[in-house]
Amino acid sequence: MSPIQVTFNVILVETLYSINIGSTSRAMTNMGADRLILINPQTEVDYSAQQMAATGQGPLQNRTVYSSWKDFFEKEPEGLRISFTAKDGKNRQVRLWTELLEDLKVDHLSRLAHETMAPIPIYLIFGREDWGLSNEDLELSHFNVYLPIYGGNTSLNLSQAVLTSLVLLRDRWGGIITPVEGHVPKTTVNPETTTFPEKELRDFLEEMGMVSEEGSHSAFSVMKRLLLESVPTEREFRVLVTVLKQGIRKLREYNLLRKEKGLPFIDTGKTFSKDEPQT
Repeated sequence: MSPIQVTFNVILVETLYSINIGSTSRAMTNMGADRLILINPQTEVDYSAQQMAATGQGPLQNRTVYSSWKDFFEKEPEGLRISFTAKDGKNRQVRLWTELLEDLKVDHLSRLAHETMAPIPIYLIFGREDWGLSNEDLELSHFNVYLPIYGGNTSLNLSQAVLTSLVLLRDRWGGIITPVEGHVPKTTVNPETTTFPEKELRDFLEEMGMVSEEGSHSAFSVMKRLLLESVPTEREFRVLVTVLKQGIRKLREYNLLRKEKGLPFIDTGKTFSKDEPQT
């Protein structure tokens, strides 16, 4: 989003259940958030938190715990504090998170960038599970926002809220997407060194008795379209050519045998011999 460096930090205030702390840790590792900060937690971080963190133990194990906001402000660098809440007060505007993300331009962060050469901390603040953030908590934030909800249930689990906020943040501000396991990146074929095996495909279909008529719905056109849509690699094209040639040879041997035995056979009009060299 900008040349200004930022870090993404999740603050949980007075969290009641350790499983939500663990789930939040996992969500943070999914979205590449940096630090987990707990302010006056109302629960111990126990084994159930570790279980819920699963493969996302990092933020949980490296968490920072403060007894109060006073302790937080004494030890944390100044940054941009954004609280997530559904409470709209008379003197407090609560904005839609996605709208705020669009409005947070470089100019807004540049004031903080002048004060330090270090990355600017972005603090995403979430309240306790039963009533959220207090009015006093909200007064400490630069912005108060709410998440977009499209269904009738407006209540989000704490870790779900954290994950949703980080997904939307990454969607607007960017980042490097981690390839999922088993995902094969798209490859391109060099047209100078690789050509589509049109002749082999036509010959194969003819030997199968599927006359290669012209048109978008012919067997040849459909097969070619399907093969090209998969974006094969050059090596895959070579394997395809080998398969087609072997198939043609086998079909020709089969048809020659049937012809010699006086059985119906597919006549492509091409001369061939049982002794034709193998590919």
